[in-house]
Amino acid sequence: MLNFPSLLQKLPQSAVFQTHSDLWVKRDDLIHPIISGNKARKLQAFLMAIEVNKPSAILSMGGNRSNFLHALAYICYSRGIACHALIRGHQPKVFDRTLRDLESWGTHLSFIDKDTFVQLRDKPELALQKADKLDAVWLPEGGSNADALHGIIKAVDELGFAPDEIFVPVGTGCTALGLALGCQQRGWNTKVIAVVVLKGAEAIKDSIAELATEAGYNLPDNLVLEHNFCGAGFGKVTADIKQQQIDYEKALGLPLEPVYSVKMVNALAHYCKNNLVGKRVVMWHTGGLQGNATN
Repeated sequence: MLNFPSLLQKLPQSAVFQTHSDLWVKRDDLIHPIISGNKARKLQAFLMAIEVNKPSAILSMGGNRSNFLHALAYICYSRGIACHALIRGHQPKVFDRTLRDLESWGTHLSFIDKDTFVQLRDKPELALQKADKLDAVWLPEGGSNADALHGIIKAVDELGFAPDEIFVPVGTGCTALGLALGCQQRGWNTKVIAVVVLKGAEAIKDSIAELATEAGYNLPDNLVLEHNFCGAGFGKVTADIKQQQIDYEKALGLPLEPVYSVKMVNALAHYCKNNLVGKRVVMWHTGGLQGNATN
């Protein structure tokens, strides 16, 4: 069902990336047409668990463009499990592709104001009460728990070399943390440049540290949080970002999406002009391509 290992593809040199670096992309977007990217890795343990003991209902939470909720909702739909999702913010008048898919798969959507959403984020018992689903299995926002983290750590085994830098977009930070820990465990001197896509999310370092502690690790010193490429903020797809997407897709010859991957490539392009000469660099494509659909 899931296509592991994902393709490790050499990137062409182009005017966009004016560098003598050795550039590669890890194509996690090809793992599965719907359960794509880091979501497939995060949900590996969950998929195995529900084969043994299928729950009656699942509850999770996220934004209206959450790639994790998209993957989770599809799994629940295909396995006959009731899926409930708490969505941050007001209900939009027109649903984008992610919300339309959730709705078509029978996901129960509850839209929560941002302040309440933040309060529920670290209190699953209150979230279950809010959704009136006390019997549901809880999965945290973005699937960020110890099981998900271990799934990401294992992904580093698929690299046939030790990169100097890995660029990865950051929502909750679970994937970036897992990649940093995976490289550290192998004794590599790889730096993970974690490109934060949320505006004003400096506190994300604390939540990443908490996840590391929960999983029995210290926060690795090879993880670098990069906050300068968040643009207008999470999910705000501007004309500039859409044009950047078009330009990057043409230069790289691979599909991207505007919420996560374009911001990561913006950071990579900036770094290429400054301090990546002669280095071997991997860009980790985390999927989410359903966000490109217009119908």
